[in-house]
Amino acid sequence: MSDLFVQEDEQPEENPLLTQLQAISQKAKQRRTESSIAPIKNPQRDFFVADFVDYTFKDDVATMDAPFFSLSTKTDRNIFRWESPDARRYVEVAPSAFGRATMLDKDVLIFLASQVTAARNAGVEISRTVRFVAHDFLVSTNRDTSRNGYKGLKDALTRLRGTTIRTNIRTGDREITQIFGLIESAQIISAERSGRMSAVEVTLSEWLWRALASFEVLSIDEAYFRLNKPLERRLYEIARKHVGRQSKWQISLETLWKKSGSLSPLKKFKHQLKQSIADDALPGYSYQLNADDSVSCVPKKNAAGVDELARRLVQP
Repeated sequence: MSDLFVQEDEQPEENPLLTQLQAISQKAKQRRTESSIAPIKNPQRDFFVADFVDYTFKDDVATMDAPFFSLSTKTDRNIFRWESPDARRYVEVAPSAFGRATMLDKDVLIFLASQVTAARNAGVEISRTVRFVAHDFLVSTNRDTSRNGYKGLKDALTRLRGTTIRTNIRTGDREITQIFGLIESAQIISAERSGRMSAVEVTLSEWLWRALASFEVLSIDEAYFRLNKPLERRLYEIARKHVGRQSKWQISLETLWKKSGSLSPLKKFKHQLKQSIADDALPGYSYQLNADDSVSCVPKKNAAGVDELARRLVQP
């Protein structure tokens, strides 16, 4: 038995060669493990991943108030300028060869503003570069999830990046004339096998980022994304910005025409406004055209009005 077992008070003799071989084997194993795992190249994450499920849609106040986006459903290559009635604020918009960013393209900025605001409220670290899943964006903004939907997102990002803004409208605590794109850059990540767009990284402009950092946003109804006409989307955000808690907000027809950013003649805009009033599809608000060519906007307060809106929106 003594030849087979080592007594408790005895220790086996160390074999120097065996110890050396074990050390060499351990180091080789460690090297193999390290070679199969990429090193951490960016220890401090420099983008925010938008993965919130429950959030309220937010729109930035500055672009709700002034007309930054084209209402055209065709490629708009017009240089556009708007001035406030007191001539103290202005917006100049220059398109790229791909055209000026549209009201439908603005969905991207609303989606990002909503995600960033929700993250800040939840105490999540955020940055000016936001990564999101392309499919999530399409579903959230009531868009087609087919090939055309992904192409539409790519085209929207192109127009947002190419459209140049010059304005003195303040965001945050800074009131300076700035020249910038609606987004600073965008990167599309495609799936390796299918080549289909899977994720998108967007770096917001410093101008818009200051607005979000200062909580200069308002909640909007998700039914906004079901409004098919760009003018109706614009009329909704004007109402959302200006009516607030008032029982009625009033503006002249000509001022509303200019504020909408419409390139149609005033007479045609009046006709389009009448059609929008007849359709009564705006969520939460109703416009009224008065005999003196002033326009009133009132909030919809009764449940019957909400039910009627729902009925109209679900109709084919």
